[in-house]
Amino acid sequence: MIPHNLHGDEEIHGDFPFTLKIHHLTNPVPAHVHHFIEFTYTFKGKAKEMINGIEKELTPGTFTLLFPHQVHEIDIEPGEELFLYVGAIGLKAFFGEGDSFLTLHSLLKQAEDDENTTYKLNESTGNQVLALLQEMHEEVLDDKPWNRMMFLAKLMQLFIIFDRFRQTQAGLRQKLAHELTHRKGMWEVIHYVYQNFKEDITLEMLAKKFNYSVSYISISFKQMVGENYYSFLERIRVAHACNLLIGTDMKITEVAYEAGFKSYPTFIRVFQTRMDMTPTAYRKSKNIHLN
Repeated sequence: MIPHNLHGDEEIHGDFPFTLKIHHLTNPVPAHVHHFIEFTYTFKGKAKEMINGIEKELTPGTFTLLFPHQVHEIDIEPGEELFLYVGAIGLKAFFGEGDSFLTLHSLLKQAEDDENTTYKLNESTGNQVLALLQEMHEEVLDDKPWNRMMFLAKLMQLFIIFDRFRQTQAGLRQKLAHELTHRKGMWEVIHYVYQNFKEDITLEMLAKKFNYSVSYISISFKQMVGENYYSFLERIRVAHACNLLIGTDMKITEVAYEAGFKSYPTFIRVFQTRMDMTPTAYRKSKNIHLN
């Protein structure tokens, strides 16, 4: 059985925050969340995926986008198997600067607003997506000049093709226009936390800013993200700290405050609890370069 942590943290927090792998699953994957964006494409076999409690079929031609606030698991019946491409996009890319990252953010952000992020592609779109994934996977495996640029160019092409398909689906715009006010409002809260996690953001501050009660935000956060607010905030901060530890020469104390922790001892305690090692040990153990 492949563990539910399908991507190593170091691979999506380095200077090239993307991965793409092929997975062959024969056993269920337990419920979990990521601190990155995951996309999958099923090309053989079948299974069922639960995303925030909603069951989806995974069959050849199924493309799925999974955002950090989505709790998901895969159920595979005995004797069945599932083959799929599994890609990851680090939050560094989602919120990064530059034309490429801005385009990627725009494409993904529009899809994130969909009530449903599992799509059964038509044959034509599915063939295009599969061909691109095969080419991207070759770029990951082969040490060729410009492989990162080629990978990123094909990734953009993949999501443009996907977005064209997404926007042509019957009733999509009507669905977006009538999205529940509660869900849309809470997405705004979650996005705000993503973008301002370095600040001292309390539930009380969020309640005042978005005109909700503290209890409403607290309960809604747990329902939509799958964990309480402060645990979610810690996870984002630790993910950013991992990125800084791998990608910079900043001192550990500087990393702590840059990641949003107001206390160095708190940073050490939280990091060790979540990563099963100290920040210093983590930095020494990770020296990954994809080229």
